Amino acid sequence: MKRRSIFRFIGYMFITAGVLLILGCLFINIKQQIMRKVALEEFKTKIEEAYNSEETSEEGSEPEIIPGGNEAVEGDILYILRIPSIDSENPVREGVSMGVLEDALGHEEDTAYIGAKGNCVIAGHRNYNFGQFFNRLDEVQVNDLIYVDTAKQTFSYVVTDIKVVEPTDLSVLEPTDEEILTLYTCTPIYIATHRLVITAERIG
Repeated sequence: MKRRSIFRFIGYMFITAGVLLILGCLFINIKQQIMRKVALEEFKTKIEEAYNSEETSEEGSEPEIIPGGNEAVEGDILYILRIPSIDSENPVREGVSMGVLEDALGHEEDTAYIGAKGNCVIAGHRNYNFGQFFNRLDEVQVNDLIYVDTAKQTFSYVVTDIKVVEPTDLSVLEPTDEEILTLYTCTPIYIATHRLVITAERIG
């Protein structure tokens, strides 16, 4: 009888742990979706402020979220990256620290900015439970279109290359002479032994 009670107690413990794990994952997902929406709204508000600013209209100056002005600080919202083929729309912040990638995609520091010549590298998490920003990046195909919204204009890119590399392969960060957009994330999901790299060229 005592042994049966012990087994029942252990069973309850496993069930409780499972429920808590599921609830924890749901909480993380909901939190990230809220933070993502807040970041998108924050960026759109800055776009409105940029267009309504007398300084912007009279002097043509660019706000801090636009490359080519003041140096961006880690965490600043730079762009909104859209990939219609996978129904993806996410904010892009400066930097790739854990804090930045928790609620957005991240622009690799020391790589080019959108609208400037060079290789603009953007990274993002890919996981079923958290960091779902690039979850469907493996569905992107060559010739798919990618759009990057800044406070001034929208830049268009077409995917030209897709590859999987080792985590130690830093060629993804190398500068280029052309305006290139590089997206990368871990792959496969969960195992994350390699890096999925999407390369796109500017077309507009």
